[in-house]
Amino acid sequence: MTKIARALLDYDNPNSYVNSLRRQRMQHFRNLLEKLYHGQQLAILDVGGTYQYWFNSGLLDKNKCHLTLLNLSASLLPPGSSGFSAVAGNAMGLDYGDDSFDVVFSNSVIEHMGSRHGQRLMAAEVMRVGKAYYVQTPSYWFPLEPHSRIPFFQFVPRSIRALMIWKLRINYFPTKPTYRECLLQSDSTIMLTKREFQSLFPSAEIYVERLYGIDKSYTAYAGFPD
Repeated sequence: MTKIARALLDYDNPNSYVNSLRRQRMQHFRNLLEKLYHGQQLAILDVGGTYQYWFNSGLLDKNKCHLTLLNLSASLLPPGSSGFSAVAGNAMGLDYGDDSFDVVFSNSVIEHMGSRHGQRLMAAEVMRVGKAYYVQTPSYWFPLEPHSRIPFFQFVPRSIRALMIWKLRINYFPTKPTYRECLLQSDSTIMLTKREFQSLFPSAEIYVERLYGIDKSYTAYAGFPD
């Protein structure tokens, strides 16, 4: 990665522009949480989240929030990680009753449901179990596809993407033994336009992050006080 690209797009560089956008988004989320907090601990479900993400954000106040991290396999929490729980579950069928959490949070997960139907299922579950929600996804229109880190990869025809996955070493898309398996691997990430994302969360407001005027990510949020 060039110095310019690192300064702009490297998530491992805390001073990169994309990380400054993420900090602005998390401050937006913090402001929304403050509106919800009225002296009782808030229950937050993070679908697909990690302890490190929250530790790095510096956002979580264990006196104000308890955060449940839900992944396909329960993640290991470090010693002394009070304020956190880790559970196994599926975003397309959450094993919780309606309004079980004050907030459902998710960062860059809904594009990995494997199909448009899977995305609709996840969105419905988020809205069902959360009194409020805050769900982010990368923009389909941003030139650098964030999972492959290949420019315009999301615009490449499915058959050619699968061929590239089969023959090349691509970030986040490990190769598979057969072309058919690589087709499925290609379908494991389905990016969303703003209109498509809004259709999943029709009552939500959409927070848009832009880089040089181009939509970089979308966050749907609802259920927070005005």
